Amino acid sequence: MKWSAVTAGVIGLAGSALAQLDTSPFVDADTGITFQSYTSTDGITYRLALPAEATGDAAYDVILQVVVPVELGWAGWAWGGAMTYNPLTINFGLTNYSGYYVPGPYEDAKYTVLKGTSVNETHFKFTALCTGCASWTDFDGNPYILNGAGDTNFAYAYSATPVEEPANPETGFSIHDTVGRWIHDLGNARSDKFKEWVTTNTPA
Repeated sequence: MKWSAVTAGVIGLAGSALAQLDTSPFVDADTGITFQSYTSTDGITYRLALPAEATGDAAYDVILQVVVPVELGWAGWAWGGAMTYNPLTINFGLTNYSGYYVPGPYEDAKYTVLKGTSVNETHFKFTALCTGCASWTDFDGNPYILNGAGDTNFAYAYSATPVEEPANPETGFSIHDTVGRWIHDLGNARSDKFKEWVTTNTPA
């Protein structure tokens, strides 16, 4: 399975706020990384770890982990919690969606696939360092950075239909079957072990 491919996605979402944080700490046994973790009612898990100095003042890298049931074709993560003008991580890639069509790859983000990326009989798990996931340019052309000291609205979508060409970064795929949202605790996703986690989990 080629995890470094970049695909695109369609997230049918509108902005809304939830009343409480939806994440909790989780220590991944494969990597030793402590994430703030959210699992949707559909059984998709989205995890995030940030450097201790992450705020909304300067761009920063993140470690993300997505765990998806193998029966699903793709699962997406909208970093701005909305349908358009924010980066989207789709299964094993990232794009920036700005309309009702399949967009091209988002060139301002870079993944380094880490240890802890695997597939078994029930789930596939993607673990990566991302440069460019937590910052982007909004609809008005202004830079936006997720405030790593606070919390934020994220959104997800998925489809049971497989992508057309899993090894092709520009593959076509179906529209989502379901969408959802959650509030992620970024402040407690920060850790002074971030650099150590990146070093120890970067394949030689």
